[in-house]
Amino acid sequence: MYKHAFSSFITALLLAWGTIPSHAHAENASTPTITGQWITEDGKGVFDIHSCGDKMCGNLVGLNLTQDEEASSRRKTECNLQMLKGFHPMEDRHDHWKGHIFDPQSKNTYDAIVWVAEDGSLKLHGFLGLELFGRTDTWQPFHGHIGNNCRINP
Repeated sequence: MYKHAFSSFITALLLAWGTIPSHAHAENASTPTITGQWITEDGKGVFDIHSCGDKMCGNLVGLNLTQDEEASSRRKTECNLQMLKGFHPMEDRHDHWKGHIFDPQSKNTYDAIVWVAEDGSLKLHGFLGLELFGRTDTWQPFHGHIGNNCRINP
């Protein structure tokens, strides 16, 4: 009697264990992707995040410039500049990607982590050295149009 109960227990355990990997895989398959176009928190830029080899990269593809910024050719040259580089899945947080972000105004490159939040927004946490000393911006999916000269048309 005990032998049969133990055998049934082991069978049930193995069946349950066999479903764990497929359940975990199904969960990963539904993880939101960071790819696509995202408008920055201040609404001044649109980034296109895409695959570049085995990593992810992001180019500034749209600008919402003031008249003064429009007159400055420096801002226009940022269009199509790759500012997000080398993003790869983090080992300890599989839905987070770690890489680098370039700030063309300061000419500095920072460490960065991006992930899609539950509300569908993209979180970008930029930092220098320690994650604790950084800033997180929230970007939204961009559904507008990028016109001539990299201009954002909502």
